[in-house]
Amino acid sequence: PSYPKTAGQYPNYLEHALRAYRKGDREHALMGSQAKDLTDQQIADLGAYFQSVPGQLADLHEME
Repeated sequence: PSYPKTAGQYPNYLEHALRAYRKGDREHALMGSQAKDLTDQQIADLGAYFQSVPGQLADLHEME
């Protein structure tokens, strides 16, 4: 419960977050140190990977 669910997450959200951690605009001791050496291509690859993993993310736009 204390970790975010990344499976099925939108890749642009993950890419934005990882770039912010890398730049230092978003702070977290673990994520900042993990993201600091990632290239743009690696960040894009991670976004694509986590989007492909089945998760519990639901698109609420189609709910009535």
